[in-house]
Amino acid sequence: MADRNTEKLDFFLIFSVVLVAMAGVLTLYTQEANTADGLGRWYKQFTFVFVGLAAMWFMSRINYQLIGSYALFIYIFSIVLLVLTLIPGIGYLPSGRGARSWLKLGPITLQASEFSKLATVILLGQYLVLKEKEMHKITVLIVPFIICLVPMLFIILQPDFGTAVSFLPMLFTMLYLGGADILHVGSLLTFGGISLMVPMYLAYSQLTLIQPLVDLLRKDNKVELVSIVNQLQGKIWLILDGKKVSGLTLPGIENPKNLQMIREAAEIVKDEYASVGYKILSNEAFMFGLGGTLALISLVMIFIRIARGSKNLRNYYITIGILGLSILSAIAVHKSIPFRENQVIRLTAFLNPDQFKQGAGYQLRASKPAVGSGKVFGKGLFHGEMTEGRIPHVPESGTDFIFASWAEQTGFFGSVLLLFFLMSIPLRGLQISFESKDRFGSLLAAGIVAMIFFHIAINVGIVIGLLPVTGVPLTFMSYGGSHLVMAMTAVGIILSIKKRKFAN
Repeated sequence: MADRNTEKLDFFLIFSVVLVAMAGVLTLYTQEANTADGLGRWYKQFTFVFVGLAAMWFMSRINYQLIGSYALFIYIFSIVLLVLTLIPGIGYLPSGRGARSWLKLGPITLQASEFSKLATVILLGQYLVLKEKEMHKITVLIVPFIICLVPMLFIILQPDFGTAVSFLPMLFTMLYLGGADILHVGSLLTFGGISLMVPMYLAYSQLTLIQPLVDLLRKDNKVELVSIVNQLQGKIWLILDGKKVSGLTLPGIENPKNLQMIREAAEIVKDEYASVGYKILSNEAFMFGLGGTLALISLVMIFIRIARGSKNLRNYYITIGILGLSILSAIAVHKSIPFRENQVIRLTAFLNPDQFKQGAGYQLRASKPAVGSGKVFGKGLFHGEMTEGRIPHVPESGTDFIFASWAEQTGFFGSVLLLFFLMSIPLRGLQISFESKDRFGSLLAAGIVAMIFFHIAINVGIVIGLLPVTGVPLTFMSYGGSHLVMAMTAVGIILSIKKRKFAN
């Protein structure tokens, strides 16, 4: 019996998880070997690996269908933990971190948001199985969105925007594999993407125009106006648009003459330095007319379909209508929801890191040279000049930017080898999802795969400057016990699904 159970285990999956986790421990050790007083973070991470392995073994022995039967209770428990993090005195805010994401239980700290990801995947899988025959209806998609948005809301309140956003790839992947209409899923993605990306792009473009504006005012010897713009930075655009900025007590800003001169200079800067995209998207009359026209065309097509009973128009009026509504929504968001300057920089700095000297721009300017400095074979272990020491040149080199440290020390070949084993984990999970004996097992494995894959893809994309800095850890490798134990627990569930495909 023991031999038969052993044959059901996916040894390559287990080996890949252990190898990547130990690579993380090794990377932390190389960063701290010459600087840490006593045992450093690598020792804690080594302990977390064994806790994670125990959780993985335990979950592999539990029938995943039993986990599904308690899906709602697991989900509610995870929400309760998220609520507790928001209560002063219970929620824990480690020094140097900006999100109240932890619960402190004696010597142990727990990041509740990490376990809420797994709880959400389990409940989504159970719901999609129950509604399998009704997934073509758009109304059925309301509940999955509520399931996902509730934990996202509490996590945003911590605030931890990066962790909150990581729920969306899991949601859309499970909806697609669960049988939702591709037009419905695509429409929701399009609506959300355009509604947020257009205002974000406009805010980013305005930040890039601040320096040309300052240069123009300085050229005209308007010293007082230069001082005003330098102190306000991105807030100057809100004031020029007639919006009120709370807590603003800057001498000279209340003077209408000063505002008029800044406004005139800003118009000159926009004409000379703004991109064509900015000029088009910031033209509210044009955008409103385009969005309204598309929405009207879609409405006419709907009436034609009702009158003639033609089903061929469905794909067209949904696509055109969503584009129109998305454009109108983008205008509304841009006018009513001003993004904070640090949010804009964090999400757009990867487009031009040199434009932003601090924060996310600095992180990207540090991580990309660190990755490139490893060249083909790397500098060697314990020789990561940019990612080791008490204050490394690359911030968060042991957590969100640990891949930069590994790449610096092991080079191109080491990075490719690590990515091979990292990507093999979700690929093996996807295979197990396809081979599952029932629908719930298939969707549960797919949701876990989406969670792991997007963490890996987003983190590596951030480190090499292809994606915005959102604080997403590299699964199985970044320092942190909560994420590691949660991910290993999730792999244990995948192993349980694999083992039970042989059951009658």
